[in-house]
Amino acid sequence: MIISSYQESTIDYPGKYGPILFTQGCNFTCGFCHNPELAELRDESVDNQKLLKDIKRKAKRGWYNGITISGGEPTLQKDLPEFVKELKSYGLAIKLDSNGSNPEVLERLLEEGNVDYVAMDMKAPRERYQGIVGDKVNLNKIDRSIELVKKFPMHEFRTTVLPFFSKENLEQMGEWVINGTGKVKLYSVQQFNPEKCFDKKYEKLIPKPKEEIESLGELMKNYSQEVRVLGL
Repeated sequence: MIISSYQESTIDYPGKYGPILFTQGCNFTCGFCHNPELAELRDESVDNQKLLKDIKRKAKRGWYNGITISGGEPTLQKDLPEFVKELKSYGLAIKLDSNGSNPEVLERLLEEGNVDYVAMDMKAPRERYQGIVGDKVNLNKIDRSIELVKKFPMHEFRTTVLPFFSKENLEQMGEWVINGTGKVKLYSVQQFNPEKCFDKKYEKLIPKPKEEIESLGELMKNYSQEVRVLGL
């Protein structure tokens, strides 16, 4: 695993405490990305053996009970399934953050049963997806990932509300996610942060007012059993 950095967190995995690991490399170039330094592979990375030894020690002592693997895009890492299997052997609950571009990896993780929680980003309405992520994207793979994510023991879909997104755009994403079935378990609506964006033009945009974000959070209750509003 090529891990750029890690830090302890009480918010990335709801109800759990442990580190969030940031993997290097992403196949999307979303202009609003808040971790642009993780988009490309770099020479420096965390020593996996030292990291695993530290996590195992803290898990054994009861300091950690969950871990989040984020990025970047973790499913680009070829040894991800083996890595999560090792972490699972420490008695930890495993959460994975993904952009949904690699359903083949998600399917393997689902079948192997070593990941407890998957959070998938919904970047934009279907017709605007490619323009938002900045790269050619196979929407059929996004469709497949949505269906797979809903099968994990705990799942979450989340959207960063860009200043130019409308109420209709959020409804379109909600309809896409439920796909005619029942509500998903959790949907997180996140305020856009203009600081340190991948594309500097996004840094000039003004976030929507707090009240509008809260209103959009209420809207998403039509599609999810639980809704979180973040970043206000």
